Amino acid sequence: MNKHTFTKTATLALALAAGSAFATENGWYVGADIGQARNNLTSPTSPAVGLDKKDTAYGLHGGYQFNKYFATELGVNRLGTQKIGNNKATTTAYSLDAIGRLPVSDKFTVYGRLGGAHMERNYSAASGNHAAGIKVGLGADYAISKNWSLRTELTRYNNVPTTSTFGNTLDAWSLGVNYHF
Repeated sequence: MNKHTFTKTATLALALAAGSAFATENGWYVGADIGQARNNLTSPTSPAVGLDKKDTAYGLHGGYQFNKYFATELGVNRLGTQKIGNNKATTTAYSLDAIGRLPVSDKFTVYGRLGGAHMERNYSAASGNHAAGIKVGLGADYAISKNWSLRTELTRYNNVPTTSTFGNTLDAWSLGVNYHF
């Protein structure tokens, strides 16, 4: 993700959320995020063919926060397109996660995520694959009003379907915004 895209995303998130009240401790929420995904692919030849391990990732999610310590979340994430030479692989993940939250202050929370993901990977040179895998992540959440919060997260998707030398893990960094009902 380039600096211009990051700046636009951060500005939009801040413009949508104004005020300074505490985040709700429980209830439904929805959100969106954007960031960058990186695949652990390798070149099948020596010297190496052109590799493009990174691409823009984005997603939508919704969940329920039971209390200030625990939430569950459903999400769909497009984890970008990675390339080896002329071959491309595009990955999408559908996930269900448990989120353990640790409030640091009234507005700032760190959290960990553990869940399962069904991943679809489509290739330009072969038929697509499906697989189920584990999803883990660490993140931070900042409440900017009663209904709005910003979050950032580093997530790993394991057991991504693979063929040839496309890797079976994807790491994604994201910046997002949540709306709490």
